[in-house]
Amino acid sequence: MKHITILILTGLLATACNKQIDSIRPLTKIDKEGELASLAGIEETTIGNYILLQGSGFNYFDVPMHDLGESRGNNVTLQNWTLPGKTTDAFFYRNSNSPTQGNSYDFYRNAYQIIVSVNTTLEGIEAMEATSFSTLTEAEKNRFLYAKGENHFLRALIYFSLVRVYGKPYYQTPGQSPGVIIKTTSDIEDIPERASVQATYDFILSDLHAAAQLMKAPVTKNNAFVSTAAAWSLLSRVHLYRGGSIANPDAAANELAIKYADSVINHTGGKYALLQGDAYANMFGDDEFGDIGRANGTTNKEIIFAYDNSQGGSSIGQFYHFDAIYGVGATFLPSSEFKSLLKPGDIRGTFLKLNPNSNFVETTKFLVLAEAWLTRAPYIYFRLAEMYLNRAEAYAKLGNTALAKENLKTIHTRAGLPAADIDNLAAADVMAAVLKERRIELAFEGHNSFDYFRNGLPMTRIAADNNGTALTIQPTDPKVVLELPKN
Repeated sequence: MKHITILILTGLLATACNKQIDSIRPLTKIDKEGELASLAGIEETTIGNYILLQGSGFNYFDVPMHDLGESRGNNVTLQNWTLPGKTTDAFFYRNSNSPTQGNSYDFYRNAYQIIVSVNTTLEGIEAMEATSFSTLTEAEKNRFLYAKGENHFLRALIYFSLVRVYGKPYYQTPGQSPGVIIKTTSDIEDIPERASVQATYDFILSDLHAAAQLMKAPVTKNNAFVSTAAAWSLLSRVHLYRGGSIANPDAAANELAIKYADSVINHTGGKYALLQGDAYANMFGDDEFGDIGRANGTTNKEIIFAYDNSQGGSSIGQFYHFDAIYGVGATFLPSSEFKSLLKPGDIRGTFLKLNPNSNFVETTKFLVLAEAWLTRAPYIYFRLAEMYLNRAEAYAKLGNTALAKENLKTIHTRAGLPAADIDNLAAADVMAAVLKERRIELAFEGHNSFDYFRNGLPMTRIAADNNGTALTIQPTDPKVVLELPKN
């Protein structure tokens, strides 16, 4: 299936302006003989590849990616019950190929825009390796290698995002199930055949192993940029997705999910830590007016990698917050079922707030210097809490109840809840407790629907959250897998 006609827009793909570093100029055209023939050019275009992740409108990458992950789960409910619209398409499980109906088209198009831009950068890196790399100083070589690792990571991240949406859950015959098109060049005439789910995952793992090694070069960056720890985090998540259903787990994949989560938790020199008490409450607290400084998340020790929205903002904010001045927002609200999961004393209950302008209870996870549809909250791709939950789930699938409980308890008690809740669990109840904790802890961060389907579990919305009709989607339902857009 050849559905990448969208890649013709190569001029757009290479356009990037770094809002974070004033000395970097916008690039309107890049080539291996021009900007990419120098280390400065490679670093500039790498920054540009990061910027393509941001969503400043409903046609960029992070907004449709987030929509397809959260709105198909049961942590949210629609504010108003009307005909399906562009941002609510995923909720109704419609596979629209129209550019004006549904976020699948925008997600697919912009994902491949990023991939082609990354491929262009990697081609420049390869050309420079064969020519002038040896003339660089030692410090410059380290920066060069790190930039190469960043691009391999970004490509892996995009392909993983794609295969989660357009490929069946991994436990469902991955070698025979269609995945996505693996494009490794910038040539618009190069349109490979669609790879299998297994081949797509294999490619992702290859890119991540390369990225993890390359970014060991001694270059210091904050968490708005990726790192070896970010590569390990994605490796842990990828192997968790390969870890089989609850009914039929894959031991080898779960061991690897644990290995890479452990690498982040225990082998990063104390760089990352779970925030506690007030610091944890402030990480996702109400910062509508900037009083607690959440817009600057680059020094947050729990965040491993997050896109920095502090300058321009992302329109993800409109999903969750109603703006009285413009009369827009809060497309999705925390569902009544989700709210019922929060026990008294759970710090995460403070991440919900009544908006007096609309009388809606909203999540505050994106309530940061809100302006109409924009949020300046960092978009978190990986944080340390997920690594503990990855280990808990993988240990539970391996039948190691004690270690599953240990990791689960770390997150549960950090939220202000009693350790006895976990200590008293029967072995048969541990997996359900892990998934419940994951659902609460990572709510509204783009995980919810995938956590059901990859584990072979049905996703159910209760009647009060679905216009009076209960909705259950089985993990084998064809609606779980979106069709590739045709134009």
